[in-house]
Amino acid sequence: MLVQRRSMHRVIQAFFVFIASAFACIAQSATVADLYEVTMPIEQSRDTAFIEALKAVAVKVSGRRDAGSRLGPSANSPRQYVQRFAFTTDNQLQVAFDSNSVDRLLTDAGLPIWGRERPATLMLVSVPGPDGSPTWLDANLPSPERDAITRAARLRGLPIVWPSLTPEDRSMLANASAGSSAELLALASRSNANAVLSGTARRDGAGGFSAQWNLYSQDGAANASGGLEEGVHLAAETLGRVYAAAGGTLGAVALEIAGIRNLDDYASTLNYLEGMTLVRSVALEQMTGDTMRLQLAVRGDASTLRRALALDSWLVATGSADASTDRLQFRLNR
Repeated sequence: MLVQRRSMHRVIQAFFVFIASAFACIAQSATVADLYEVTMPIEQSRDTAFIEALKAVAVKVSGRRDAGSRLGPSANSPRQYVQRFAFTTDNQLQVAFDSNSVDRLLTDAGLPIWGRERPATLMLVSVPGPDGSPTWLDANLPSPERDAITRAARLRGLPIVWPSLTPEDRSMLANASAGSSAELLALASRSNANAVLSGTARRDGAGGFSAQWNLYSQDGAANASGGLEEGVHLAAETLGRVYAAAGGTLGAVALEIAGIRNLDDYASTLNYLEGMTLVRSVALEQMTGDTMRLQLAVRGDASTLRRALALDSWLVATGSADASTDRLQFRLNR
């Protein structure tokens, strides 16, 4: 009877996952749709451009700045990983790599895999204005500094949010201190972001910028100093260490989700979980009242999955946050 019930559950699961595509997803985590794609200038030869493109994608997917140098001889045969490519009229290579092949390459090199679902980072950056006074970059005022940071974030696969600052926000930022991370994270929450990257830039002697960078998230703080791109590297490296997982191992996680009131909730929740890059498989074990118990195979472990689920508002944790348990309890937030 147990086997028959599980078989029936799988049939029901397959059917409702199919119809779930008709329902809108309320998840708010940022998704990097072009994670395995890159555009590279052809500076030496086309063959060299393919090699540099593969190394750039390795950095983007793993979250590790040194990933390109850790690929070994495989980096010299990049075309075997290519899915499609094109050469532009301005002498650039646009290439998309096969995700499964790149994942295997990273796993063989001992590198982690950071999925497409990533925390959004609010950018709070001030640069010297024409008169030397601090000018906050925001969504409403285009600038070359903002464009440079945006390009760097795209290369690292870091979703960023530029704010629309109110006078109150600007006043708060002007008086911010090292102890104001709570205020900054509150501003990030209002901007649908999960972390804050704060940078104060000054002109250096070479005509560029030198900045002090501070990253704040629910997992703590980190800091670095350097040019405009250094803040992006700080955020990508720090968040990548938190959310990336080894690609060669799978962890088994028991997940209970309460608040499943109807077939729509059931189907859309399964569809949401199966759509996560981190999740490799989902099996329904039991349905009792409004609570379903699932067995998931995930990259990483229960802690990795918990952090990924916390990036958006679809599910809300109700159980213990004890990292030693492989059993998670959540409630559907609809």
